[in-house]
Amino acid sequence: MRQNRCVVRALTYLVLVVTTSASGIGGGAPEAPRSWQADHHMHLASADLCSLVGECLPSNHPPAVYASDAVKALDEAGVGKGVILSCAYLYGLPSLHLSPQKVAERTRRENEFTADQISKFPTRLVGFLSVNPLQDSAIPEIRHWKGSRRLIGLKIHFTASTVNVRSAQQRQQVARVLAEAAAQHLPIVVHVGGGKFNASDAELFIRDILPAAGDSWVQIAHAGGGLPREDDNNLHVLSVFSDHLEKNDPVTRHLLFDLSYVPGPDENSQAASAVAAQIRRIGLKRFLFGSDFNVLTPKQEIENLAKLGLTQQEMQTLKENCAPWACR
Repeated sequence: MRQNRCVVRALTYLVLVVTTSASGIGGGAPEAPRSWQADHHMHLASADLCSLVGECLPSNHPPAVYASDAVKALDEAGVGKGVILSCAYLYGLPSLHLSPQKVAERTRRENEFTADQISKFPTRLVGFLSVNPLQDSAIPEIRHWKGSRRLIGLKIHFTASTVNVRSAQQRQQVARVLAEAAAQHLPIVVHVGGGKFNASDAELFIRDILPAAGDSWVQIAHAGGGLPREDDNNLHVLSVFSDHLEKNDPVTRHLLFDLSYVPGPDENSQAASAVAAQIRRIGLKRFLFGSDFNVLTPKQEIENLAKLGLTQQEMQTLKENCAPWACR
């Protein structure tokens, strides 16, 4: 399994702690056909972030992940747009031992890096800021970007931010962060899964946190899963969302899911079929293509999707699905 040295290594450290036209690159070479509307889950990383959490792309000097890298990967896979989710939340990793002030400063700097990078390819890339929702600086950081045309959404990551949804206090804190994003009409990407996050935790999220998003679109990363995996938690989490959607729970009316790193490259056909069954329960219209670049490239993720055994029509639906913020 290829590892994104910005994200996956950082999460490994966490586990140890907590148990232009963009394709103008290349001198005007003809663009590849674009059969996929958008990759809804991609990451960049500054050289500073990479120096703290591990190497990113060693081909860059110093190692980093730039917008040009993302656009090149999109072109190689025939994907039109890319949604870049800032990695700024990683500065809150306990393994980095940064003070709250340093977390705030470096979060701002990484979000600015992301904004500056995507501005180089305005017709191809869309940007989301990110925060650690448990930091006091989270809401001020969201307010700093109010009205931004470069970062038009919010990404939060429960596992990397050590969010414990079994804590009522933390649920309230995360809900306040979502409410601030909703007040600005921002779409929100939430990585809920991974580690010990299970079906009961998903119920707590839906009951006590998700309502704070109001009318904002909420994209559940990795179809409710994530790394590290524990037992069949990822599948059970997705099943909980399926149950609520089948009952037309009003709180789920603006819920979407991305398929980044789904199915995992190491998953067998039986596990992939179980995920596909839940996808069909929910309906393909709520699912978005995503690669988790640079963990996987869009091209690699497209190959992984074959494990799901989707019909030709289902695959076509997935190709055409595009979130309002990506295809605005």
